[in-house]
Amino acid sequence: MRTAMFLSSAILFVTLFASGQDWQHCESQSQGSFQQLKDAVRRVATMHGYSGWDEKAFNRFGDMVSVAILQDFNDVEMTAPQTLRDLLVTIRLAFACPSTCVVVPDDRKPRVTLLLLGQLHNHTRGPNQLAVDDTRKFVLKQVPNAD
Repeated sequence: MRTAMFLSSAILFVTLFASGQDWQHCESQSQGSFQQLKDAVRRVATMHGYSGWDEKAFNRFGDMVSVAILQDFNDVEMTAPQTLRDLLVTIRLAFACPSTCVVVPDDRKPRVTLLLLGQLHNHTRGPNQLAVDDTRKFVLKQVPNAD
């Protein structure tokens, strides 16, 4: 039930915000570039590493990174220990510099990200849950007044 609600929200966000321009005005955030983001998230989570291009993409998309995660991973996949660590890294990269790097102003706000982190918190225990909580603290520090 929760996953379905998150996926519905993710689809709404993708539909509403996939048309902005990036800060360099080099390429639009079309469906193709969102698909590239989803591919990058999947690649990072399966290869357990990321490139500079991946980092730059995550920096530019902000909250849309969590939308990509929700569209591409189910609860069991997201909470597998190594995948969880990789996904938390992508979220941290997405909010490394939200006020200057994230292209679409609404994606600077971690709405979907905070919901995702809450879901991950509820489905993990021990050190994994602490890692989720640390990521939440990091995001909230990067985006004041996001609660």
